Formats: sequence, C-alpha cells, structure tokens
Amino acid sequence: MCMQLIPVWWRWAYWANPAAWTVYALMFSQLGDRTELILVPGLPDQTVRDFLESYLGLEDVYMNLVTYLHVAIIALFATVFFISLKYLNFQRR
Repeated sequence: MCMQLIPVWWRWAYWANPAAWTVYALMFSQLGDRTELILVPGLPDQTVRDFLESYLGLEDVYMNLVTYLHVAIIALFATVFFISLKYLNFQRR
C-alpha cells in the first residue's frame, strides 16, 4: 500500500536509498513479532505484524537482502575511502 502512494517516477529513489532500507529493517525487526491487536481507523482490528505486511508492505523475506545491502554499502564506502587515502594527496611541498 505504501509503495503505491509514491509516484512512479520517484520509486527508483526509494529503492536506491540506503536510509529507506535501514528504516525498513528497523521497523520490521522491532515490530514484526508483535502480536497485540491494534485499532486502525477504517480497518478491522489486526496485529501489528499484519498491519506492517498489509498496509506498509513490509515483509520478513527481505531481511537477508537488507543485511547484504548494508554490508555492501559499508564495503563500497570503505573501498572508496582507502583508495582515496592512497592516491589523493593535497599536501604542497
């Protein structure tokens, strides 16, 4: 549901944004196992997990992907940092 609210021409920015994946993982890891019933106006009573899956579109199957993406982003930034550290020198002699 939430993904359908984003205009089509902005969806690529959502999927390419590491912060969106971080929020996705945090929301599902912290709230995904909650079984309390919540009242959402206009919808029947449902558990927190059902709300996350039906309304926000968060699924448990993407947690491994989110973990790998975070490790890849960290490795990318570390590689760029070390290459820059080796080849860029702004000292004047």
